[in-house]
Amino acid sequence: MTDLPAPLTPPDCDLRGLPFMQLDVVRMMDSDLFALSSGDEFKAAIALWCKAWLQFPAASLPDDDRVLAHLSCAGSKWKKVKPMALRGWVKCADGRLYHPVVAEKALHAWKARVTQRERAAKRWQKQDKSQGIAGSAGNENASADATAYEKPMPRHSQGTSHGNAIERERESNKPSLRSGPPEPVAEPDQPVDARTMLFREGKTLLHHMTGKSEAQCGALIGRWLKTCRDRCDLLLSIIREAAEQRPADVVSWIEGAVRHRSSGGASSRHERVAEAWAGVPDIEGV
Repeated sequence: MTDLPAPLTPPDCDLRGLPFMQLDVVRMMDSDLFALSSGDEFKAAIALWCKAWLQFPAASLPDDDRVLAHLSCAGSKWKKVKPMALRGWVKCADGRLYHPVVAEKALHAWKARVTQRERAAKRWQKQDKSQGIAGSAGNENASADATAYEKPMPRHSQGTSHGNAIERERESNKPSLRSGPPEPVAEPDQPVDARTMLFREGKTLLHHMTGKSEAQCGALIGRWLKTCRDRCDLLLSIIREAAEQRPADVVSWIEGAVRHRSSGGASSRHERVAEAWAGVPDIEGV
């Protein structure tokens, strides 16, 4: 195993909960894989890229034909499609298969996730200190109010796409044409319910992402709420993800996410397959 290259992503590279990869349409259409593969081979190759994105470490696959047959959705056809489906993959010193271009995209996403976690930790440390000072100086009523106040997200982000979107929007201090201002923070003695938070923050984010008026943004939110069965927390998390991902067509992106997640949740197989196909990576010369 010493003659094998080192793994192409670090052993703690974990992109689960972030099922989005870039797709360079020109590179894909000009690739050897697209030119030479059959329909079954191309389908298996795409499935393996997408499955590898959410493997651990990211951008890797187990070197086991039985598992690969399952992950590629090829089943009994695996031996026939294997040479083309694994085009470009290399076996590394840890015994797993890695694709250089998928690994490149994974490293970029992992770096952003680690940076976000560090920034989130610093933010919460600052907030804890400020709240500790205020709590020690306040009276019993102030303490009761602070206890009743609910933060709109967990104190520690676990690195999911939901957590990324929330923290990215909260921590962003740099002006951008497509990002909104810092999230408005409620006073400790005025707890904010999920619906109020949705319309307050959601309309602000939509306004800055789309340029629509607040009235139009409110109408969109009302329409989407019907689709997701009045789940305010779900809809707000989707809008926050849109603010993080910055898709070209924000409204269509949110509508698609609402339909998918309200029909079965992000944990359903159909949802994972749909999001995986939406995030096919760009592979050059494979």
